[in-house]
Amino acid sequence: MYSDKKILVTGGTGMIGSHLVELLVEKGANVRIIEHEREIPDELKKLELDIMRGDLTDRKFSDNVVKNMDYIFHLAAYTGGLGRTSTHPASTLTPNLIMDGNILESAKNEKIEKFLYASCTCIYPNDEKTLEEGDAWKGNPPEAHASYSWSKRMGERQAIAFHKEYGMDIAIVRPSNSYGPRDSDDLETAHALGSLIMKAIKKMDPFIIWGDGSPIREYIYAKDAAKGMLLAMENYCVGDPINLASGEFVSIDELARKILSITNTDPEIKFDMDKPSGQKRRVLSNKKAEEKIGFKAETSLDIGIEKTINWYKHRLGM
Repeated sequence: MYSDKKILVTGGTGMIGSHLVELLVEKGANVRIIEHEREIPDELKKLELDIMRGDLTDRKFSDNVVKNMDYIFHLAAYTGGLGRTSTHPASTLTPNLIMDGNILESAKNEKIEKFLYASCTCIYPNDEKTLEEGDAWKGNPPEAHASYSWSKRMGERQAIAFHKEYGMDIAIVRPSNSYGPRDSDDLETAHALGSLIMKAIKKMDPFIIWGDGSPIREYIYAKDAAKGMLLAMENYCVGDPINLASGEFVSIDELARKILSITNTDPEIKFDMDKPSGQKRRVLSNKKAEEKIGFKAETSLDIGIEKTINWYKHRLGM
């Protein structure tokens, strides 16, 4: 399906996106990525890629970057951990809404064959049960990252609208909390697991955990999420959101202690109660993904954490 196809991966320099690019190149695709604020990972510099520089909030650039493409995987977003999204709500929400609208309009006009929209687990409301896709609109997302959550909710609605009105083949995926090599090495913008790893390998003491450490989160390895996106594009372009979940979940406190154990560090652990903890439990059901696209995560949390630690050590020259 991908051999000799021209494929745009927005967000292709990011954690999941860069793994997706590698998988597509392995399958014989001709891949285009966008260079924007984030540098191109070393792993991608070895590949033969079509690289364009620009900003998807610019409609002219959006129209230009989709030209002659067959498929689009749209992963690009202004994001970050709780720290950034809670303190930069406007500069998270507004550009994401503009960017999603631009790329969908450009794709429609270019008559793109298939389009995938990458949503996220944060669109779900506070609910401690295992969340199925239909639970997303049964309440508002947590206020701590509302700007990012609402941008993704509206991105999904735009994608569904384009599927319904224009007949576009669109897949929509909601990966659970992702982690892995090529996450940000900036503590403010890294995902939760990545920031904990950086604190551990930098031997920060005391070791600060936001909130009380009790919230339970499910984690999916970036390459597994990328494989799920390929399966969704191949089998489920029907404008219907689908979770990509691993089935492995732990509390933030347990996760931190696991990382400290693997890195053989023993700092004093302190909980910063002035910072938000986030919702108590966010775990996704993978039942629909298994049934509709045959997706099942392959990488265990322990193995994934070890791989991620090794990448960060290499990245930081340690």
